[in-house]
Amino acid sequence: MLQNLLRPSTVFKRNVNPASYRPEIDGLRFFAIMNVMIGHLCERINRLWLAPNPSLDNETANGLLHFLAGPNQGVLLFFAISGFIIAKQMQDVPAGRFDAGFVGKYYIRRMTRIFPPYYLILIATFCVYFFLGFTPEGLNRSAAVDIPLPESLAASLLYMHGAVFDSMPRLYALGWSLEVEVQFYLLAPLIFLALFRGDDRSAPWRFAAMLIVFFAVAFVSVNKLVPVNSFTILSYIVYFGLGITLARHEQAWQRAFSWIGSRASLLIGIGGVYVMFWLSHATFEPLAMTIVHWALSLGLIAVFFGLAFQPDTLFGKFCRLPYVTYIGLACYSLYLVHLQVFHIAALIFAKFVPVTYLTIAGGFALIMALGLAAGYVFFVLIERPFSAWRPIGGKSAKAA
Repeated sequence: MLQNLLRPSTVFKRNVNPASYRPEIDGLRFFAIMNVMIGHLCERINRLWLAPNPSLDNETANGLLHFLAGPNQGVLLFFAISGFIIAKQMQDVPAGRFDAGFVGKYYIRRMTRIFPPYYLILIATFCVYFFLGFTPEGLNRSAAVDIPLPESLAASLLYMHGAVFDSMPRLYALGWSLEVEVQFYLLAPLIFLALFRGDDRSAPWRFAAMLIVFFAVAFVSVNKLVPVNSFTILSYIVYFGLGITLARHEQAWQRAFSWIGSRASLLIGIGGVYVMFWLSHATFEPLAMTIVHWALSLGLIAVFFGLAFQPDTLFGKFCRLPYVTYIGLACYSLYLVHLQVFHIAALIFAKFVPVTYLTIAGGFALIMALGLAAGYVFFVLIERPFSAWRPIGGKSAKAA
């Protein structure tokens, strides 16, 4: 009985109408979370295994490990997916129903799904750091800022650490991206209220004006043309704007990629994965190069969406494979717990296992499996129960 309840097909069952479920979106989440997880694990391999062992000097192997230590583009893909999903939800709301009641239910849905798992990670980490005095070595980003832990905790609980301190959070460094996500969720009703004003809700000029504003705001923020903090929605709003635009023009974008052959789609997808890691290392310092970076990064994300929209190609079929969608569905839990598992496991490995290229390969596979298993357990015990929980107005909130 318990074995049946823990089967992936049972655990990852969607509580939605099968006709409205988009498996390809979970497939895109798979690419995003795997880029993040592989990047973070390779960062720890480079920092904790290779750096202390200079005798490991194989240029090809070391070059590959350094190349794969690039998780940034996966986070940006997550931002675009969020923009797409929220836009599809908002577009389906009739004009007369887009009111305070709908917005309230929307906020309840977001908060009950996102806040509790994140707060659990934050508070547990704070207790370990502050009361037990245990801080794992090698947490470079968390230790780089001299912010008192209680103040850091308070800012993180409000999803404002980046806005207040202009730094990654001390307790959970990856929390900066969750703060950006929540800031978008808070702004989303206002964005769509502006887009949907008047009779013609789908007028192209509205979306063009939105993108112009988003690019202008992000350009000013990224290049610090005015004194603003970097780790906020202002720097990344263009990625949400891309997701909103793709939702608006989904059918046209799908037709644009329909001419790509099945095998070609897979080759393009593999090339896209390579570019994901390459972009994480590329530097674009001058002001003009911001446009180049956006062209490459946003263009890559748009290509991934276009390929995923094709259900009959090899890439589209891969995005819809059951275990690919399972990992994509659990991406939030995986995102919350993988880094802690990777870091502790890598420290233990470096202490007790002789580091060779053979043990690096085995350790990578083992630690990756531990991270996936930890995310699976967290999803089953924490995220999924809270995603179905509603503090008040349960039935109406669920309908939203």
